[in-house]
Amino acid sequence: MEGTLETRFTSEFGFDVPIVQGGMGGAAGPDLVAAVANAGGLGILPIWPDTPEAAKASIEHTQKRTTKAFAVNLRSDLEQTALIETAANAGVRLFNLFWGSPAKSMPAIEACDGRLIATIGDLASAKEAVDLGAAALIAQGVEAGGHVLGETLRDELLAQVVSESFGVPIIAAGGLATASDVSHVLSLGADAALFGTRFVVAQESIAHPEYKNAIISAPSGATVRTTCFDGFWPNAPHRVIRNSTFQVWDEAGQPSEGHRPGEGDPILTFPNGSSFPRYFVATPSIGMSGDIEASAMYAGEGLGEIQQVQPAAEIIAELVEGL
Repeated sequence: MEGTLETRFTSEFGFDVPIVQGGMGGAAGPDLVAAVANAGGLGILPIWPDTPEAAKASIEHTQKRTTKAFAVNLRSDLEQTALIETAANAGVRLFNLFWGSPAKSMPAIEACDGRLIATIGDLASAKEAVDLGAAALIAQGVEAGGHVLGETLRDELLAQVVSESFGVPIIAAGGLATASDVSHVLSLGADAALFGTRFVVAQESIAHPEYKNAIISAPSGATVRTTCFDGFWPNAPHRVIRNSTFQVWDEAGQPSEGHRPGEGDPILTFPNGSSFPRYFVATPSIGMSGDIEASAMYAGEGLGEIQQVQPAAEIIAELVEGL
């Protein structure tokens, strides 16, 4: 790698650097995605919860800030055909699907000559995605922040996927934070590295400032994989920073929905005046107010290495330094 940033990922997808920004809901908005694209990486715009109209507006917002390619993030377990068609009509051709088999979305992706970048958490899912026509795989280890379906450690999963020689670029994800992490996963056979938490604290991120500060001030070991914040997404495991809501729930024996301490208490308010309750899946974004600390602050195991808010371009420059 010395002297060049070319990998199978950069050459096959046309990016300048082997860096991918995760599609983090509540953090990765158009400004961040465009900034990553302009810095040579792959930005991923989450649109899966949106209406087609909202998704179109978000995509167009991004396109006003970059002429480079970016991907949209969708859920495999939901019917997302209308969103795929909306993105395709706007010129998007890269589709990142996560959370289960992408089979139901493949006809719509193929119809627009799109390319599937499938997030997988185990070898069986990787094989299925490739058989369905995936153009790249994101091998997400259990160390990752946010929603994590798999239970395999990143390096173990990466070794399994690389050994299969699927013939598509492999993007490593889960607990990555530094340039040495990039070098490490590339040395194990990955073609690119995906960062989520590192970009949550990017200057262009729409994550709430208190959320960013929580990441920066948290020590290593401050996260937990749990189902605590599963309001609106039942029983979906995720990795978050341990906080007061998790602590009270954990001390109560981790009761199920309907039996949780403080359940239903409004903790965050949106700019339009609506609110959402404790244990809700949403993460705090700019403009929200209330008990930010008590909400779901998604973060991966590498957060102890993250120490400041920086522009996305500066983050990418640091991550590829020395490659």
